[in-house]
Amino acid sequence: MNEIQYIGEQLRPGQLGHFFVIFSFVMALFSAFSYFFATRDEQHNSNSSRVWMLIGRNTFILHAVSVLSIFIALYYIISHHLFEYNYAWAHSSRSLPMKYLLSCFWEGQEGSFLLWSFWHAVLGIIVMFTSKQLESRTMTIIAIIQVALASMVLGFYLTPDIKIGSTPFMLLRDKMVDAPVFAQANYLALIKDGNGLNPLLQNYWMTIHPPVLFLGFALTLIPFAFTIAALWKNDYQTWIKPTRIWSSVAGGVLGLGIMLGGAWAYESLTFGGYWAWDPVENASLVPWLTLVAGLHTLIVFKATQRSLPITLIFFILTYTLIWYSTFLTRTGVLGDTSVHAFTGEGNSLYWHLLVVIGFILIVSTTLLIKRWKTLPRIATEEATASREFWMFIGSFVLLLSALQISISTSIPVWSPLAKWITGKDIAPPSDPVSHYNSIQIWVAIIIALLSTAALYLKFKKTDVKSFWKKTALLAAVAIVVTIFIAVAQKITGIQYILLLLASVYAVLANSYYALAMQKKLKKMGPAISHLGFALLLLGILISSYNKEVISLNTLGVTMDFGKKTQQENIKESRENSILFLNTPVAMSEYMVTYKGDSVSDADPRTFYKVLFDRYDTSSKKLVESFMLYPDAFINPKGQEGLMANPSSKHYLNRDVFTYITSAVDPSKVEDTASYVKHTVKKGDTIFLVNGYLVFQDFEDANYSDNTGALSVKARLKAYDLKGEAGELKPVYSITEDAFQNSKEDTLRSFNVYAKFVKVNPTDGSIDLLIKQRDPKDDYIVLKAFIFPYINVVWLGIIVMFVGFILTAINKILKKETVKPTSKA
Repeated sequence: MNEIQYIGEQLRPGQLGHFFVIFSFVMALFSAFSYFFATRDEQHNSNSSRVWMLIGRNTFILHAVSVLSIFIALYYIISHHLFEYNYAWAHSSRSLPMKYLLSCFWEGQEGSFLLWSFWHAVLGIIVMFTSKQLESRTMTIIAIIQVALASMVLGFYLTPDIKIGSTPFMLLRDKMVDAPVFAQANYLALIKDGNGLNPLLQNYWMTIHPPVLFLGFALTLIPFAFTIAALWKNDYQTWIKPTRIWSSVAGGVLGLGIMLGGAWAYESLTFGGYWAWDPVENASLVPWLTLVAGLHTLIVFKATQRSLPITLIFFILTYTLIWYSTFLTRTGVLGDTSVHAFTGEGNSLYWHLLVVIGFILIVSTTLLIKRWKTLPRIATEEATASREFWMFIGSFVLLLSALQISISTSIPVWSPLAKWITGKDIAPPSDPVSHYNSIQIWVAIIIALLSTAALYLKFKKTDVKSFWKKTALLAAVAIVVTIFIAVAQKITGIQYILLLLASVYAVLANSYYALAMQKKLKKMGPAISHLGFALLLLGILISSYNKEVISLNTLGVTMDFGKKTQQENIKESRENSILFLNTPVAMSEYMVTYKGDSVSDADPRTFYKVLFDRYDTSSKKLVESFMLYPDAFINPKGQEGLMANPSSKHYLNRDVFTYITSAVDPSKVEDTASYVKHTVKKGDTIFLVNGYLVFQDFEDANYSDNTGALSVKARLKAYDLKGEAGELKPVYSITEDAFQNSKEDTLRSFNVYAKFVKVNPTDGSIDLLIKQRDPKDDYIVLKAFIFPYINVVWLGIIVMFVGFILTAINKILKKETVKPTSKA
């Protein structure tokens, strides 16, 4: 049987891409071995060590160039819509705007692994030229991890059933080998478009959030690599400075990446918020908690030579948890509990990731055990009135927080084992928000207080009277401010009052510490990052506690929202308002009117125009008016249903947040309205259901149907209760042989259609056919919230990020003398 010669396939980009995948894997492997041999020989043969070091550097640079080449090849395939490749067909389409093509890159498993590897390559080159005497050991670890990541996109079969990685350069005909279409040589002529990007990812935040988040993931490798290098060399003093710098940058970037995901959820998802304790959110949060804990115990070690063992454990645990979060989100184990998780690539990826996690744990644990007895320790106990004692307590609380979140998030992983042992099913919490909040609120209170108080304590020992003297007045002011905010915002409940007090105290005390006690900007990093965290907690509390649903259903209609129980449907129905076209509905201080929708051939979404008017309560005058445009994909990718994106009005002190929960599908609406004839003269009025039309005058049509007809427009102005609301200009034409024709015009906001069908020369009147669809045939169901002071959340994130980066910059610029390790 002759092999089919396929027509139109562009195979060169895929061949080049696959070549660079293999080359990057080989070069990372060579680099890892070279750096390892450089480490082995540095004690006995310095010349040999230098040669191996040079080979390691050059092969890692070649690896980095290969990763960049893979990135370029895959982006070329996506951006040029080469649908002969499965990745381009599965994740992109011709209608996608250019700004979303990058989102296609990291929507899939392979692309996101490549993004992660790209950041590792960039950071590895920086470490290569800055890590000095720790280079060989640190780069050995980085190169090994790059080998692991490169293997994720190899797509190599060891046996027919065992595959290593999944290549992004697989052809569509190889992915769907049994599809009949590939029996035709010109199959590409039949594939008009790709499957398209997930509608939820068609948001500008998704071009920003994944790169920042994966940079945060990648940055956690560097403190881990330095930690393994320190254990390997048994040198913990040269390790401190680079690890503190890199962990500060990692803490800032990873925290920012996580909360950019919150911003995406706020702008794109419809749960009405920025954090839902979704398992994927939790999986990225947990490593950040342990990283921050490790950063603080590292500071303790630098100042007092205490807490080294727990610091090493924190950095090892952090990077292990990064890979564990990858396992959770990519293997499909969270498929039923998370809206964000990948569906998984079967058992091959499952075991592949477990092998990587196992390797990381075995190497790091073996080294830690080997060095455990010789790790520097201080024999005496810390003074309770010391900074290091309370920093350790705070780090331990963060560890407990991470454990609670991890255990609950991992229920789908360990519940089968628990069922096998106990015979009972253990399900994830039915209300995850309440489940996590009930515990984590106390963690937030403790951390807010400790992160503030620790700054006013000194290492080794503090004068307690001096401490209380500095903090008592701040605490008193915080109590007064807390009472004021609690009364104004109607906050009750002991845990919420305590969180409010802790947040306010932390804002005041960290601000005072930075401005009055540090004074120099470069030294303000810790206080500013703690201030940002306090602002974040304050914003979360106020915006969430007083989040108000304003779209209250006053019609008493119960709608089907697909909830598990009828009671849940009734509750949701009470919080969703039906808006008929051009029919105002009261929502809190606003009158809200659905003004129609708009679509574009260039965008698959339907945009709904929702007008918000606010009137002065005494004078009844209009004081504010704005239009929101919540949008939705109707029947996305051929599936029945609606996928909505919110729209918000941003104020300094609140957001008005809206999204569509239901809308009329135009393809399923039967038009039962009929045309009614009206004979009118200039200035005459035609009354409608929600307004009226006035025939103004004739206009030159400037319209040709290529028949030489004489054409004229009738200009009709539409009015509603507020005044002029639009125009209609139907066209009437007549040919030389007296053939009459009309071109209809529509005014969508009124749902009115007009035809100009006749001119009556005897009295100057015209005949119009007017049709207005019943407003009840066009409606949307809208949910609207008011989020008070949500900008405090975003401000807190920015301030915290700035604090982390300031800390790193200060450490980079500061010249430090390496002290010998104390083994007392």
